[in-house]
Amino acid sequence: MIEISKFGSHAARAFESVGVNAGDIEVFCATDLDSSFTRADTLIAVTAAKTYVLEGVVTVSGRPGKEVTKEFAVKASHEYDNEKIKDLSVEELVSTAMLTCSCDGEPKIIACMTKNSLRDARIFVKYAAGPIDKKEVRIDEEDFKDERFCPKCGRRYPDPERKICPRCMEKSKLYKRLFEFSKTYKKQMLTVLICLAALSALGVVAPYVSTSFFYDKVLTPESKWYGQLLFVLALVVLLKLASLLVNSVTGIISARVSGKVTYDLKKTIFSSIERLSLSFFTARQTGGLMNQINNDSNTIYWFFCMGVPEFLKNSVQMIAVIVIMFIMDPVLAAFSAVIIPLFAYIVYRIFKKMTSLHAKTYASSRSLNSALSDNLAGFRVVKAFSREKEETARFDRASYRLARDSRNVTFYSNTAFPFASFIMFLSNIIVWGVGGWMVITGKSGMTYGTLMAFLAYVALMNEPMFMLVDMVYWFSDCTNAAQRLFEIADAEPDVREKEDPVRLSEMKGRVEFKDVEFSYIKGKKVIDGISFEVDAGHCIGIVGHSGAGKSTIANLLMRLYDTDEGQILIDGVNVKDLSFDELRKNIGIVSQETYLFVGTIADNIRYARSDSTFEDVVAAAKIAGAHEFIVKLPDGYDTKIGFGYKDLSGGEKQRISIARAVLLDPKILILDEATAAMDTQTERKIQHALSLLSKGRTTIMIAHRLSTLRDADKLIVIENGKMPESGTHDELIRKKGIYYDLYRLQLEALKNIGVEE
Repeated sequence: MIEISKFGSHAARAFESVGVNAGDIEVFCATDLDSSFTRADTLIAVTAAKTYVLEGVVTVSGRPGKEVTKEFAVKASHEYDNEKIKDLSVEELVSTAMLTCSCDGEPKIIACMTKNSLRDARIFVKYAAGPIDKKEVRIDEEDFKDERFCPKCGRRYPDPERKICPRCMEKSKLYKRLFEFSKTYKKQMLTVLICLAALSALGVVAPYVSTSFFYDKVLTPESKWYGQLLFVLALVVLLKLASLLVNSVTGIISARVSGKVTYDLKKTIFSSIERLSLSFFTARQTGGLMNQINNDSNTIYWFFCMGVPEFLKNSVQMIAVIVIMFIMDPVLAAFSAVIIPLFAYIVYRIFKKMTSLHAKTYASSRSLNSALSDNLAGFRVVKAFSREKEETARFDRASYRLARDSRNVTFYSNTAFPFASFIMFLSNIIVWGVGGWMVITGKSGMTYGTLMAFLAYVALMNEPMFMLVDMVYWFSDCTNAAQRLFEIADAEPDVREKEDPVRLSEMKGRVEFKDVEFSYIKGKKVIDGISFEVDAGHCIGIVGHSGAGKSTIANLLMRLYDTDEGQILIDGVNVKDLSFDELRKNIGIVSQETYLFVGTIADNIRYARSDSTFEDVVAAAKIAGAHEFIVKLPDGYDTKIGFGYKDLSGGEKQRISIARAVLLDPKILILDEATAAMDTQTERKIQHALSLLSKGRTTIMIAHRLSTLRDADKLIVIENGKMPESGTHDELIRKKGIYYDLYRLQLEALKNIGVEE
């Protein structure tokens, strides 16, 4: 049996209940929805003659960690003759998918699934072809290596490209990497360590002066220090002042170093984000990324600014105190330290639980930020469709999850930490009891002053232990934050520049696609075997339905993504061999989706070429037809646009985008639905600007409005990722194929509204 999903004894019993012997099953798979898209368990088995589908629910009985029994309650069963099954495939929907086929010429939905079962379904289609189509299918071991999950704990990797599990990774390596950021501040760190040692020394001396020395020396008539009250008081004050001074110096240096380390960390993370490929951003929401860069960096800052110095100071102090206590009285010291192992175990358990709770809280916080970001960015759409109630409910759910998870953290903190503190407090009770008995009986020469000093040292020992409880809170939070940030830092771009890239002396702009294939999702081709060429200085138009793959061709040419198969050549050189700088400075794009940064209009145009003069900017704006409206603004080219500043219309933004492309002066120009959202008058102005821009350049025009492509040197039609037609406008009209149908439909639509082409 080819066991794509886990085939347990419950599945065997379920199939036997409908007359299918488990030994006859050749391929098995399971999905997580039934045929009505309801959450359920669906079992699919292929034998030599038939394909069986069972829909039901798996029930589990027994205690976790003990013997567990699974049963499958069958609610519905279906069977299909393999001879009648044709075109077995997986069809993806927005958030779900379907396993479909043609049976007796009629379309059938065999099973449904969420994205969690999609991978197994795709593999099932591949291997079910053996018994269904009666052909040999070779087993590929790579298909059964599910690299999405950690082999040690079974949890899903946060980043499939980075096989590191947050739970199983070595935390020491994580913190070693964090400390590497502070290597440039060695002198400051050394000063901090010296100050911490001084603080610990002062902390150890002070209790001795105020207890044992005061009671046994100053207040004892036989001692030479008898009656020296002012000396003791002055010494106590000096020790306190020295401790405050050293503590202030330590805090100032720690804050400076921590701030610089956090700055370096943010800079490194942002630099890592900038070098990543476009696919990284399409898979993540803006709110979540902003949360990672800002909040996680601040979490790390406070950990190193407050947590680490306090931890080092208290650790040194605790070791010194324990040594002094054993020197003073080994027996009493042993009694006071007996509680430490129990306390350490409790803290360890708290840490494990807090790490999990903080991870959940962060995930909820990121979801809330993402929901908020989506709503604010798409507020116009929300209003247009009157979806305020639904969006409020969605935000409320995300907010409730965060509140619930935050409450769980607080609840656990307020119960576990006081309990741990009480455990440590028991050491005081032990010292009072044993030490008091020793003073009363005179055992080991124990005096009242020595007992008071011992109790002071026990308090000093407990203080770091209590602080350790707080450190657990900081440490777990910082661990989660650092792990998330290093996920970004270690992420590898899908598109990488060649180590020794080719640099053309002068790019002419000849473009050629050779049998290009591409998939955003493995197994689902968006571009399938497309080949065409465009001579330098010529224009090619790309037409097709929405989602056919037109914009993907532009993305592949700019190398925002890499092809799966085939080659894309510019002047005979594979784009994968060209440097990013060479490629991007010679390819300009004007798309329907314009984006302008917060800043002046001049800065936005100059974004294409930072070394351009003001005269260059004005010249580009004139060609783009933007100069006329810019000079009418109060500050002209120095007018600030963006959030909180001047708001521009869609047509004005588009003309600034065209001016940006003019300033770049590319050899290859891509026009991706550049006028799709414009009114007729604005479109004419922009079309005129685009015609000036495209003169003498290799131009790739993508448009729904076919009349704009009539003057192109060549047209290609994209349909379901393939290129069924190509030729000039007249040639394609004579063919009366896909292009002809599209053109005719548009003509009829225009005639219906009184517009003649």
